[in-house]
Amino acid sequence: MANVPEQGTVCAEAEAALQSLQSSPLGACILDVHGRCQGSNPALTSLISLSPSLPQTHDFFLHSASANQLLSQLNVLFSGTQASFSLNQYRLYGDESLDLQLHASAIHNQQGEVCAALVLVQDDRIHRKRELELKQFSNAVENSGSAVVITDARGHIEYINPRFSDITGYDLYEVIGRKPSFLKSGNTPDEVYANLWGTVLSHRKWRGTLHNRRKDGLLYWSFQSISPIVDEDGKLTNIVSVSDDITQLKEHQQQMERLAFFDPLTDLGNRRHFRDQLEELIGSPGDKLNALLLLDLDHFKKINDTMGHEAGDTLLRTVANRLRFCINTPHTVFRLGGDEFAVLLRNLSSLDVIRRYCDDIIELLAQPLDIRMHQVRVTVSVGITLVGIDAMDVSGLLRNGDLAMYRAKHVGRNTYQFYTAEMNAAAHRAMTLEHDLRRALDRNELELVYQPQIDLQSGEMIGMEALMRWYHPTEGAISPAEFIPMAEETGLIIQMGRWALWQACRDGCRVRHQLQRDIHIAVNISARQFDDQGLASCIESVLADTGLPPHALELEITEGLMMEDYRHSLTLLQKLRGLGISLAIDDFGTGYSSLSYLKKMPVQVLKIDRSFVQGLPEDRDDLAITSTIILMARQLGLQVLAEGIESEEQRQYLVASGCRMGQGFLFDRPQPVQAVIERYSHEPAGQLQPQ
Repeated sequence: MANVPEQGTVCAEAEAALQSLQSSPLGACILDVHGRCQGSNPALTSLISLSPSLPQTHDFFLHSASANQLLSQLNVLFSGTQASFSLNQYRLYGDESLDLQLHASAIHNQQGEVCAALVLVQDDRIHRKRELELKQFSNAVENSGSAVVITDARGHIEYINPRFSDITGYDLYEVIGRKPSFLKSGNTPDEVYANLWGTVLSHRKWRGTLHNRRKDGLLYWSFQSISPIVDEDGKLTNIVSVSDDITQLKEHQQQMERLAFFDPLTDLGNRRHFRDQLEELIGSPGDKLNALLLLDLDHFKKINDTMGHEAGDTLLRTVANRLRFCINTPHTVFRLGGDEFAVLLRNLSSLDVIRRYCDDIIELLAQPLDIRMHQVRVTVSVGITLVGIDAMDVSGLLRNGDLAMYRAKHVGRNTYQFYTAEMNAAAHRAMTLEHDLRRALDRNELELVYQPQIDLQSGEMIGMEALMRWYHPTEGAISPAEFIPMAEETGLIIQMGRWALWQACRDGCRVRHQLQRDIHIAVNISARQFDDQGLASCIESVLADTGLPPHALELEITEGLMMEDYRHSLTLLQKLRGLGISLAIDDFGTGYSSLSYLKKMPVQVLKIDRSFVQGLPEDRDDLAITSTIILMARQLGLQVLAEGIESEEQRQYLVASGCRMGQGFLFDRPQPVQAVIERYSHEPAGQLQPQ
């Protein structure tokens, strides 16, 4: 209304009041007793402009059906009998009708007389909209899925919504006037509450999680958003809390964390949890000893394969429980995977304490346990490395623990070994040899030598056993006891075994041709080869390729390997026998053959292990064992071959006992095929003299 001409004089008090409202979002103006506008603020100008057809004159408020009511109220106001009045839904007519709310207050001059009316003007539509919004907001709070609590500035509850009652079990009459501290469970740290109140009292919003207790005593997790309400003067008037019950979410998170850090089978910490704990232990060195123990169950695979995975799981759970019994806080037990466990020992006074823990573990795990009506005994190999002494990082400690554990297995299992620097050197050598072994075939470093097998009565060579040798380009001859287990472990034995089979058959053809004798070639079959599905077809292919008659090939299989999986062994041996080749049980007497199983096996030869021959003829035990084996073989219709014959007395005893075949240093050491040909081409059959 800046263009409205002034009428009369406005008192200074009215001008001052209007001036204070120039920036107000509410419309404001000064009216005289006749309802004429004597001045207005910008907000009223904008509001009136919504209806352009209203006359731009001082009396625009009188263009209303309620104008007489306005004038009547003004007369009363100016008479001094009332200080203010309000008119709702005061409609001004124009192109667009305006529904207004008028709130008029009397302004007095210095003499105490009413000199003007200060009128605050609000669009009634905005007012109704705000009322509707407030109603909607109130309805939303009442029906909210979140619990809402409103307190006064001191924290006394003034309002709760129904959802709060649903979550906590408390009704309004039970909590009105109380502080929310009655929900405390004692599980939330005091520091959290101190931070909460410090934030709210500094007029800032706080968000966080509290562990509360319901009316029935059950605990629940509450995610809270707490906001301060301040007035125009910046004074805290109320506090509003909006919270949600996140118990299920928290439990799900805890379950996920447990799955992430704990082994579900044994409920022990898993490999990830172990690494975190070990890194923490490395990062907090002290004056006392900390140790890592790596445990590996001996022969667990055999139990798992023969009794089934459920039995294996039962065994692992039992082992875990026994380890818990041995290892108490602050020490911890973990399952790293499979049959491998780890123990972290903290703050130890001496190495003897570590030894006592290891002795307790080995002794307790060795106690028998019942699985599916069977009594099972389990042993364990333990490797020990000192944290911060043997290595300063997780990878180094794990490597050292593994080396010590494998050393424990190597020296006989069911024991423990401390890591030493020499183990690292041995491991480096083993890794280097493994790398070189992978290239040995391509570089023609592998060679077969042959030990003749002799008729003990006539001295005639009746066969020869193929033995593999490795001649390293820099280290020279590598012992079979070192590289054969390495080839087994890495799987290289499959490729090496196929090569050995082919080379032995080829050399056998050569010897048979040059000596003109019907001798056989004995070739050892390893565990990996025995499990190879393509073994029979490989043998058939080699025989066809080299031309060696099937009856001239003898496969030697150890007693333990043959009995490990009887059904598989029987099926495979029958298939191999069907090719026309001979089968021999190697190292007989060192395993655990069942006679009922043995008589069903399609084997032709039993080889008496050298350990039973060495003591002949003086050792009574060796005499009893060898004579029993020979007698049993005769009853089963099997031939017997004695290994490791080194003296004439041994040969004579074996012949007298009924053993007709043998091999050993008495006759020949293993030698290249050409040396065998040269030696036996000069000896007529039946006239070979012992060396």
